Amino acid sequence: MTTAVFRSTLLMVICTLALVAGNLPVWGLSEPTEASVEYIFQTIEVAGVDFLELTSTNDLGHYAGNTRSPDGENMIGFTLIDGVLSTYDVPDSLTFGFYGLNNAGQTVGFYQDANEVSHGVIVQDGVLTQFDFPGAAETELFGISESGLLIGDIFDADGAIHGFVGSEQFDVPGAVITYADDMNAAGTLVGSYVDTNGVYHGYMRHADGNFTTFGFPGMLSNLEYLFVNAINDAGVIVFRAKEFDSLERTYVRLPNGTLKELKFPGSVTTVGRDIDMEGRIAGYYDTLDGRRHGFIAKPLTRDVAEDFSNVYVVSFPKGLNMISVPLNPVTGLTARSLAQMIGATTVIALDEVRQDFVGWTPDAPDDGFPIEGGKGYIVNLLESRQVIFVGAAWGNQPQTGAAPSATSNEGIWAFVLSGRLESKHNLNGYVVTVRNPDAGTTMTGRVRNGYFAVATADPSRRSIVQLGHSLEVTITDTTGEIASEQFNFTVTPDTLANAVLPVTLDGISRPKQTLLLQNYPNPFNPETWIPYHLSEAAPVTLSIYDATGQQIRTLSLGVRSAGFYQSQSRAAYWEGRNDLGEQVSSGVYFYQLSTPSEHQIKRMVIAK
Repeated sequence: MTTAVFRSTLLMVICTLALVAGNLPVWGLSEPTEASVEYIFQTIEVAGVDFLELTSTNDLGHYAGNTRSPDGENMIGFTLIDGVLSTYDVPDSLTFGFYGLNNAGQTVGFYQDANEVSHGVIVQDGVLTQFDFPGAAETELFGISESGLLIGDIFDADGAIHGFVGSEQFDVPGAVITYADDMNAAGTLVGSYVDTNGVYHGYMRHADGNFTTFGFPGMLSNLEYLFVNAINDAGVIVFRAKEFDSLERTYVRLPNGTLKELKFPGSVTTVGRDIDMEGRIAGYYDTLDGRRHGFIAKPLTRDVAEDFSNVYVVSFPKGLNMISVPLNPVTGLTARSLAQMIGATTVIALDEVRQDFVGWTPDAPDDGFPIEGGKGYIVNLLESRQVIFVGAAWGNQPQTGAAPSATSNEGIWAFVLSGRLESKHNLNGYVVTVRNPDAGTTMTGRVRNGYFAVATADPSRRSIVQLGHSLEVTITDTTGEIASEQFNFTVTPDTLANAVLPVTLDGISRPKQTLLLQNYPNPFNPETWIPYHLSEAAPVTLSIYDATGQQIRTLSLGVRSAGFYQSQSRAAYWEGRNDLGEQVSSGVYFYQLSTPSEHQIKRMVIAK
């Protein structure tokens, strides 16, 4: 087993769709009454992952499913627990997938070995183990109950397929193939079966072992397959079916027999795979750009669904874009959810009060600023994308869409330097200053929870950061005192592509070495300040010497803690007098910093 763990925050971009049962085929059931259940959709995205096949969820808001391997060649399983994406695979397997997850965090699925033989897999606490049903030729796991009972299919030596739960194998009476998928808390198990005529049906296997079957005569002649995947405690069933020469479609079967098709607006296909105790359906959908996205569909009232049923498609070119969000989702967007939704490396907003730009990047510890209607934002994309926005009209009717990218191989018109400060101290409120001497610009940003994102932009889209530019970064504390040495970074092609330079700054509030710096002003008359750094607490003395080497003044500074003594309020001060209080004459002087372990000397000039 190989496991890779990626930290990411879960996207919850809310989209909606009103479902009308009267427009759907109802197979073998009485004509449905007016629909009383409708759904909103939450897109589940992970930064940097363009293929997220969500197959299962639990009542804790955790997810499992499948994605592509880093080389894009194979399918591998994943879990998304508290925002942490962990991937799993079996070396040399032909296929791998997860299809069940319970509240205890147990995840189940199966893989095919090099001989195309299926084996079940169980993951708990990050450990993957293989499970083969006793006596079976092959095992495929699709579900796990809250008590830990395994549910799935087994193949016997003759290739016949049977369902099983726990240690019990079973078949639906009259079936030639029985598939088992999911079980609710009441012990009702659901799946599908194929009869002797090759027709698919759904079934419920009750706790007493009896079966209730349901069919779909309206599709008997053209149904390629049907799989019943999930049931919750309320008896709501999720299944998917495919007619020949058609796309796979997903339906919800309510306890009264009403059927509803589930479709993410604007998607090519929508596949539902699981349902939790609150009726939230987990699955995935495909978009025209070839990406696969996870979703959660929540039941809601018709009024809310109708208000938020507008659809708007925006095409984003690669690089920097100026955008406004065209529709108001049922739950507000943040910088994080917008970035996840469109695949942005950064989101930049204008702080209207400060008239300054505010940046956010996906490695931030929070979700960033709220996204509002009628306001413009700058985003950067590594690839062009088409994004489906679903929601209500904004009250202030903003301009919608995206402005063309102005990114080039030489420079960009918006930029963020982001990262974290390494320190044991609380650095909230510290200020990060980024100076670009090549462009003659300076930008600042504040630290929150050890993170900062310093942003700048030119709305006219003129280049402000170019390849090879050197950036000087310094930190000041909440009182304005220098709290770091100067850091230097160079703009690279990756910087331009991402419009972000991510950095980690260490040594905050504690210099790496004791250092005597040049006095300022220099030359001076009659006073000057002598800055220095201390890497550890020590008694500090500054000695002043004239050009002949005679010591003329001693400044005993006492025991000083480790830190940066650079500002006028912290640096050593000399008013140009000797130990007798006499003003010294013009000329060259030397000053020496002394601690028990360090002696450093520099030159200064008095000019009268």
